[in-house]
Amino acid sequence: MKNVIISSFFVIFVASCASNGDVSHWQGESLGNLIQEYGTPDTFLKLNDGNKVIEYDKTTSQHLAGNFCSMTFLIDRRNRIAGAQRSGNGINCIGP
Repeated sequence: MKNVIISSFFVIFVASCASNGDVSHWQGESLGNLIQEYGTPDTFLKLNDGNKVIEYDKTTSQHLAGNFCSMTFLIDRRNRIAGAQRSGNGINCIGP
């Protein structure tokens, strides 16, 4: 059951990343370059298949007013970015 949930998350993640132009330029780049640009991720999840999901979150006390940004990246086993997604209103997003 756990593998089904993780696989479903992976499929949804990759599908949603394909249409996001804000951070898609990171696809194919190394995890090291991403960390050099944004610092240590706020969230790190290692999947059973060896891939990783990392997330950078930036919020303020006005989060309820929609002042937030989140960037999520799928990292493959070779430590290359396989997918990227950005959500939020962009007011205080980190990076480009």
